[in-house]
Amino acid sequence: MVLSHAASDSDVSVHSTFASRYVRTSLPRFRMPENSIPKEAAYQIINDELMLDGNPRLNLASFVTTWMEPECDKLIMASINKNYVDMDEYPVTTELQNRCVNMIAHLFNAPLGETETAVGVGTVGSSEAIMLAGLAFKRKWQNKRRAEGKPFDKPNIVTGANVQVCWEKFARYFEVELKEVKLREGYYVMDPEQAVEMVDENTICVAAILGSTLNGEFEDVKLLNDLLVLKNKETGLDIPIHVDAASGGFIAPFLYPELEWDFRLPHVKSINVSGHKYGLVYAGIGWVVWRNKEDLPDELIFHINYLGADQPTFTLNFSKGSSQVIAQYYQLIRLGHEGYRNVMENCRENMIVLREGLEKTGRFSIVSKDEGIPLVAFSLKDNSSHTEFEISEMLRRYGWIVPAYTMPANAEHITVLRVVIREDFSRTLAERLVMDIEKVMHELDELPSRVIHKISLGEVKSEDNGDNMVVTVKKSDIEKPIEINVKKFKMPENSIPKEAAYQIINDELMLDGNPRLNLASFVTTWMEPECDKLIMASINKNYVDMDEYPVTTELQNRCVNMIAHLFNAPLGETETAVGVGTVGSSEAIMLAGLAFKRKWQNKRKAEGKPFDKPNIVTGANVQVCWEKFARYFEVELKEVKLSEGYYVMDPEQAVEMVDENTICVAAILGSTLNGEFEDVKLLNDLLVLKNKETGWDTPIHVDAASGGFIAPFLYPELEWDFRLPLVKSINVSGHKYGLVYAGIGWVVWRNKEDLPEELIFHINYLGADQPTFTLNFSKGSSQVIAQYYQLIRLGHEGYRNVMENCRENMIVLREGLEKTGRFNIVSKDEGVPLVAFSLKDSSSHTEFEISDMLRSLS
Repeated sequence: MVLSHAASDSDVSVHSTFASRYVRTSLPRFRMPENSIPKEAAYQIINDELMLDGNPRLNLASFVTTWMEPECDKLIMASINKNYVDMDEYPVTTELQNRCVNMIAHLFNAPLGETETAVGVGTVGSSEAIMLAGLAFKRKWQNKRRAEGKPFDKPNIVTGANVQVCWEKFARYFEVELKEVKLREGYYVMDPEQAVEMVDENTICVAAILGSTLNGEFEDVKLLNDLLVLKNKETGLDIPIHVDAASGGFIAPFLYPELEWDFRLPHVKSINVSGHKYGLVYAGIGWVVWRNKEDLPDELIFHINYLGADQPTFTLNFSKGSSQVIAQYYQLIRLGHEGYRNVMENCRENMIVLREGLEKTGRFSIVSKDEGIPLVAFSLKDNSSHTEFEISEMLRRYGWIVPAYTMPANAEHITVLRVVIREDFSRTLAERLVMDIEKVMHELDELPSRVIHKISLGEVKSEDNGDNMVVTVKKSDIEKPIEINVKKFKMPENSIPKEAAYQIINDELMLDGNPRLNLASFVTTWMEPECDKLIMASINKNYVDMDEYPVTTELQNRCVNMIAHLFNAPLGETETAVGVGTVGSSEAIMLAGLAFKRKWQNKRKAEGKPFDKPNIVTGANVQVCWEKFARYFEVELKEVKLSEGYYVMDPEQAVEMVDENTICVAAILGSTLNGEFEDVKLLNDLLVLKNKETGWDTPIHVDAASGGFIAPFLYPELEWDFRLPLVKSINVSGHKYGLVYAGIGWVVWRNKEDLPEELIFHINYLGADQPTFTLNFSKGSSQVIAQYYQLIRLGHEGYRNVMENCRENMIVLREGLEKTGRFNIVSKDEGVPLVAFSLKDSSSHTEFEISDMLRSLS
């Protein structure tokens, strides 16, 4: 007889996790459970599923780091609850980012004076970095053309057909023509001569790749620069160069220091690099640096003050974690030039071992070059009987993840296998891989030739970077108390012990504010230890590698569906939701805005009407990401002005401002200023009437960054979501009241028709067809897994309890302030649980003084 329960329903302690009812019954996959479950059970359920993901260490498809020293792991977890964007609260973290920017700029030979600091920024990865650099080129070109009275509506970029997909995304999303130099058999990088021939007066830059994704080869940036010098002199043009050094930026300075590819060349104006590739940091960090201030138009930099002080920002994302910045600084001072050189030389030597082993088999042609990224790309000399895809498939049986893919246009008949050599890929492993490939070839020789179809598999990302050396050196200056001097902006020449690197950084970070006492931020600063364990266990998985980490991808899809159901999406019983995980609500809003813009443009084009002046109507209380979207994607932001005592958008005024060029009206569920929910129901009803009168079809987007995880639990009857017919998309921050550390957001659409198919990219060089609609590419998986943990751990019951607790504490605080008789309460009871208040009499002292003095008490 089967027992129905191992524990009573009221028993919240789990004496044996695997005997408990929580793992003996299935959880709903696409809906949040109604009740909470014990944290131990939530941990075990997720951990068990994640065992079915691939092993990042055996993922030879990926360039991204999968191992770091334990000391760095400790620093990562110690800073995981710090929001990168809170510069005033975490000045040391901000300072460490600035040091990284300057060290990298010096590494790339930026022409900086002795006391001059570099111009650059940390990003989620090279995708964001490339979009920021491209945006700077586009805006500078537009400004110049305007000043000359010339057309500025047809910008283009010249690059090779071997570029990573983020360049295609930039071109499509920011409306820039991508002029690609075609590849040819035996030559798989951009030809500088052909590239310069394609340049014209509308070219905003030529993009050169230092380390092609396809075969690791460095493009000849020096020749490109020299040819452009001549072209510019002949034509009077001033075409600059951007170097995409995502993979090669941390290789060339150490293996090929004499190679001229960087700011030593006068036309190179900006460079991006991935810290999470050969910068030796886990997924989620990139960098972009400019030659000088003039190359970054000031109009693209935003200044915000609602986090405590004036904070300049030029990013596509806003809130995100600080851990990767600190990890990058750790590697830069821990390894120094000496350590990075040793790592890269080790990678190159193991690449040669693997290449020579493959050549000795006599079965393969080597497509990669010796000078470039340490990888081996190879193809079958004879693929008449079996294909590279079959080899890839069969190698998985031995544990290896080796991608197979076809080359781009004009060379698509060439299929290659590729092995990326990371620091942890030892000589022993290289020899073992060759042996296993020989076994696979023998097995294939015994099989019948392929008859009908190829097996198509794919590549996966994985990398490892870590330094196992114990280096004994003299105490470096960097271990002494750090003063404001230029030395801190350059990488040390020598490595230092990992223990010393940990202590130096940990000591400085003590001067940052305490995240738990940062009452300015909406972002989560505490999670249960069980979730922290899951975060660290998955921190080396690259979120974008769907084929290698299918369970992580499945957990993301479950989160999207749970959130869509929470927001009452009109889904059929077997229908899945349309949505995506993002770095935060900034990226989510930009994706939603881009979908509205493209859908509006397509409709206007079909009607033969102008489509060059889109606008969004919203309140003046919107978060800065809406202003960024408008400025970066060239959409007019029509703001409903606020009035004293009314600090949210007035729906009636908003609808009056709508016209035929309005791509959407954006409503805020939880104003940053005072927490108030805007009246989305009234806005919807008024827009229904307006659309009926005019024949328009103006939709609504709800920015529920703060309120999306509050309203369903505290105000379930409030209509603000997909219950309203004109609401077409909603974003929410998982790292706010979704109760996850900084670095996770979500956007969901009402249905597939609201997300134009042309915005979705399909890539195959990571192993399988992977649809993607993001501004970022590589990033960590941890926050996705943490979000899923919270959704199944808490369920409706737990989230409701958390939100009610927040509301009760808000009331306690508000009543306490009111009793002093000194303050006016600006916030409302219904909304985000916060208290916004001002002095009744500010003639003697100001709110800024109160803020400063409260800091001294903490």
